[in-house]
Amino acid sequence: MQLHLEGQENLTLPRERVFQLLTNSAFIAKSLPDAQETKVIDENSLDARMKIGISFLTTNMNVHMKIADKVPPQHARLLVDGTGSGSSMKITSDFDLDGDAPTRMKWVADAEITGVMAGIGSSILKGFAEKKVKEIFDGIRKAMEQAPA
Repeated sequence: MQLHLEGQENLTLPRERVFQLLTNSAFIAKSLPDAQETKVIDENSLDARMKIGISFLTTNMNVHMKIADKVPPQHARLLVDGTGSGSSMKITSDFDLDGDAPTRMKWVADAEITGVMAGIGSSILKGFAEKKVKEIFDGIRKAMEQAPA
């Protein structure tokens, strides 16, 4: 099953700082919703164990995230691979930044989901994904407010 999401967010920090934080695996690890464990591998990658609840299905997934294609201070890509409980997912997400305090972030995410989760249905998965994106950005905003200057 394929999912495509896109959107735009306004973030209060200057563009260079937003880019610094969004391309830092330690920062991302701190702002992930539903992460039960995170392990920073290096500045560009991390592993996480995520608890994911969709409709009637709750599962744990082992997720590897890698930050790639950095073009400071305007563009980066996040590559995500996850597996668990008979399901797998691959997500490619790109963001572009412009403006400065507020910084405008345009993002696009494409996901391929297979296995048990794919059997849930596209409308339920899309609704879940949209809810998770909101939670992720809420977590990012909160972490940005708490990040040292």
